[in-house]
Amino acid sequence: QRNPVYTAKQVSDLDWVSNGRFDFGVGVGWLAEEFAACATPFERRGARTRDYLAAMQALWTQPVSSHRGAFYSFEPLRQYPKPIQRPHPPIHFGGESDAALRRVADVGQGWYGFNLLPDAVPAHLARLDAFLAQAGRSRKEIQVTISPYMQPVDADAVRRYRDAGVDQVVLLVVAGDRDGLLARLDELAKTIVQPAQDL
Repeated sequence: QRNPVYTAKQVSDLDWVSNGRFDFGVGVGWLAEEFAACATPFERRGARTRDYLAAMQALWTQPVSSHRGAFYSFEPLRQYPKPIQRPHPPIHFGGESDAALRRVADVGQGWYGFNLLPDAVPAHLARLDAFLAQAGRSRKEIQVTISPYMQPVDADAVRRYRDAGVDQVVLLVVAGDRDGLLARLDELAKTIVQPAQDL
């Protein structure tokens, strides 16, 4: 749904602002009405995403960039600054479908699973491993991130995620105001972050 030239520039900007710590999360989308509101065809959204990413990679890596694709093309141009991270910030794909996992295997550096309990992770990773093998890659090249979303999480759950092959757990934090947010973050630091450091 987003213009790849502007998006590539925003990613580079964020990589500079974060001093090379930016991870680029990509979701293809699932809601047809959202695409209609953006005047973007819902059909072939996966192929369009791949083409846009190829255009962005050209902008991030080529001194003089150009791209000719099925969905987007541009003549030689210069876009600077290039990202700090080389060749570009890691691309993390969200989604649990075969198509999403294939995108991770083909062009991604990370997979973001959503609303999964630890026991559900191994089956998804087995499918990802099969797609990675087809692409001549291995899981060593992929960072696995899981957001349990509204699922209950404690230090034991974090250990179980780790044992299932998860590299990073992203927790949902809900608060009504600043003080509530700070108190919740302190609680998570004490009950989850600090114990996880000893795993």
